[in-house]
Amino acid sequence: MRTISRWASGPLLVAAVLMAYVRVRLEPLRKRSERGASAVEWAVISGITVAAAAAIGIVIWNKVRAGRDLINTEIPTDGGGGGGP
Repeated sequence: MRTISRWASGPLLVAAVLMAYVRVRLEPLRKRSERGASAVEWAVISGITVAAAAAIGIVIWNKVRAGRDLINTEIPTDGGGGGGP
C-alpha cells in the first residue's frame, strides 16, 4: 500500500490527471472537426451535383433550341391544301 500511495502522490499522478483532463477537453473538438469535415464533403458533393445538373440543362436547352429552329412555321399560301373546287 505504501508504494501505491507514494506513486499516487507523485508526478505520475499529476501527469495522469493532466492527460485525462486534456483528453476530456479535446474530445468535443475532435467530434466537432469531424462534423466540419463532413459538412465540407457534403458541400463539395453538392457543388459537383449542381454543376453536373447545370451542364445537362445547358445541353438539353441547346438541343431544344436547335430543334425549334428546324420547325417550319410558315403557312403555305399557294392553295395546295386540296379542300374543294
